Amino acid sequence: MNVTLAELLAERGLKALGEVILRKRGGRPEPDVLVELNGVRIVLEGKKPGMWDVLVTTCQERLDNNVCDLCVMVEYADFKVKKLLPNQADIKESLLKGRFNIGFLSYIDRAGLDKWTGVASKPEQYKDVGFDDLLTYLMSAYSRVVSVDIIDPVIKRINEVLGEFATKLSTTVNVDRLKDVLELKETEENTDEK
Repeated sequence: MNVTLAELLAERGLKALGEVILRKRGGRPEPDVLVELNGVRIVLEGKKPGMWDVLVTTCQERLDNNVCDLCVMVEYADFKVKKLLPNQADIKESLLKGRFNIGFLSYIDRAGLDKWTGVASKPEQYKDVGFDDLLTYLMSAYSRVVSVDIIDPVIKRINEVLGEFATKLSTTVNVDRLKDVLELKETEENTDEK
């Protein structure tokens, strides 16, 4: 099913590879679907209904192991094949008409920015999504990943902490004593100006 999902994504213009192609590396479990979009590595992990927690854990591992920049969790919520022995065309049709529960995790979610921003992140989740909506959400999640500035909140917080430290320090320091300890002497220019 994941391979067929990769084929459908490729038919929609995305550079997608299914798990069969990727499984050749030393027996190590590979992503279900790997998409490369303008240099951003996106992994789609697909599971049957009731396996949402497994999807979250798998995506966290993919991000922590630097396999991808964005991980998409796809739970096949309502997927009906009309034949007992379906062929590839039947599976494609079922995926196109099926419903999914999807979610997104990115390296930004795993970077621990909550300690800098004060806002804890959790995976976005959307329920009962059709295939075309899956593509739309995928593209919007990609856009957010490439547009989010993760450095500014950290710099802002560091500046705040340094400012607080400097303020506290300035009220408790004896400047004349500090000059003596550091053996700082006023230059002649400074004394002439006074």
